[in-house]
Amino acid sequence: MQKTLISLAFALGIAASSTAAAAECPSLPQGTGVEWQEAEGTNYKVCRAIDEAGTQLLGVMLTPEPQLKLRRRNRVEEGMVGRHEVHWYRPEIVEPGAAEKRVTVIELDDDRYAQIWLDANDPAQLKRAMHIARLMALY
Repeated sequence: MQKTLISLAFALGIAASSTAAAAECPSLPQGTGVEWQEAEGTNYKVCRAIDEAGTQLLGVMLTPEPQLKLRRRNRVEEGMVGRHEVHWYRPEIVEPGAAEKRVTVIELDDDRYAQIWLDANDPAQLKRAMHIARLMALY
């Protein structure tokens, strides 16, 4: 019995550690002209929404724990990602042209987080990226 419990615990541990990597990218809304480019590692999956011109508008990183430490002083606005209410933050490291970049973290489940970033070079791109994020099916 104890051997069975140890084996089960080990199997569950392996399953939990690979959950983020096995996760699917959230569904993108139709008609937005973007597609996912996907990459994954041992415990994460990265989904980048790329438009027809090859520009990345937003990204989602699915992980078992958040990698970002968001500071309240960098909070710039509220919004929605799918059905989740979020606070958008300016990234800590700001590069030239990064005034319209945003990041947030959403807890989806126990040991399941989505780190989301918007890559916008101007207010119009930011509005488009936020619209896509708002319509994205993220569970």
